[in-house]
Amino acid sequence: MYQHISKRWLPMCFTMMVVTTGTIARDFESDITWLTEQVSKHPQVIAAKQAMNSTLTTADSFELPLYNPVIGSNYDSEGQDDIYSIGISQTIDRTDKRGTRTEQAVYSRISAKQNYALIVQQKVAQALNVLIDYQATKKQAELASAQELQLENLLEIVKKRSASGDLGQLDTELAYLSLSQRFGQTARVQAQLKRVEAQINELIPDWQEESLNLETNKWQKFDKFDARKEVETHPRVAAAKAQWQVAELAAEVAGKNKKADPTIGLSAGQINSDGLVSLSFSMPLNVRNDFSLAYKAANQQSIAAESNYQAVKRKQYYAIVASQQALNEYKKRFDKWQNLMQGRAKDSEDLLQRQWNVGDISTTQYLLTLQQRTEGLLAGIELEQEYQSALIQLLLDTAQLTNGDKQ
Repeated sequence: MYQHISKRWLPMCFTMMVVTTGTIARDFESDITWLTEQVSKHPQVIAAKQAMNSTLTTADSFELPLYNPVIGSNYDSEGQDDIYSIGISQTIDRTDKRGTRTEQAVYSRISAKQNYALIVQQKVAQALNVLIDYQATKKQAELASAQELQLENLLEIVKKRSASGDLGQLDTELAYLSLSQRFGQTARVQAQLKRVEAQINELIPDWQEESLNLETNKWQKFDKFDARKEVETHPRVAAAKAQWQVAELAAEVAGKNKKADPTIGLSAGQINSDGLVSLSFSMPLNVRNDFSLAYKAANQQSIAAESNYQAVKRKQYYAIVASQQALNEYKKRFDKWQNLMQGRAKDSEDLLQRQWNVGDISTTQYLLTLQQRTEGLLAGIELEQEYQSALIQLLLDTAQLTNGDKQ
């Protein structure tokens, strides 16, 4: 009499995806490439790209000469004599500040590109996590809807059996209460699913249900990341290192600024009908301000930038270590959960159904056990979601989420 109640929802309620740690497989790389193209359309990423381009343009300006030539003309009148002249002067970069600034430009470009690469990686990770949330929430919604239908069918059966005297009025009331509770739970998870869908649409403009299938069995096994090696090439660390090198060169430029640059000029003209040629030379006297304080401040900035680089590197290293350890813990528990629940979902349902049908358990015990079984399935969905998120975090911490971003 009760066999049809729960058969309908078992195939769709819980399909476990196996996650393995590894280098990104080829088919997953194509998904990530598509996802990277999608997040590149996001306004925040566009803004970050324009900020990078602005820094690159500024770096280009560092390679240009510091001083432009100056052209001037002069007219004097001394008694009966009229003096006309026109000339050009040029300040000489005698300490080659331009060469040092050109080196600065190299590291400034590296820093800008690495910062942009980091933002793209973070946006891809954000999109992946939202997709993982969507998959988990969709499973929860399917489970909730299936159980709601199951309880509706159960209520009809209980009402018939109660009318025939097989069950009491209390059993009917319990079925009503369980169904009323399920309505609220189903509504909450369906609402959450809509919110996650909105987040996907905000992050991934061209997303459709079939756009990506993030089954994590697409990810091949890989050995553990070498944290000390991976940290060196991480965009956050590489950008901080480049900023330190920029600051070092800025201090070098400040040191060169302590030495004044001379200006040489050449002019030609005439006094009445006589020709006139003159040379000029000028040199600033760094007497009132020798720029030593500016040089000291630049050195202090360089030391601060070096310390910041070391701090960023240290933090990223331990982030990788922590992500590896967290992933290992999730994997252990996830594997145990799979082994524990292997075939148990359907077996427990069939056993529960048979015992209730023959009266071995009461309606109260049946509903309580049914709820516990549902909570066990939901716990598995959440554990899988957290496991996948831990893998995404490790790939983000090791900068493995996109290709070609690391210098």
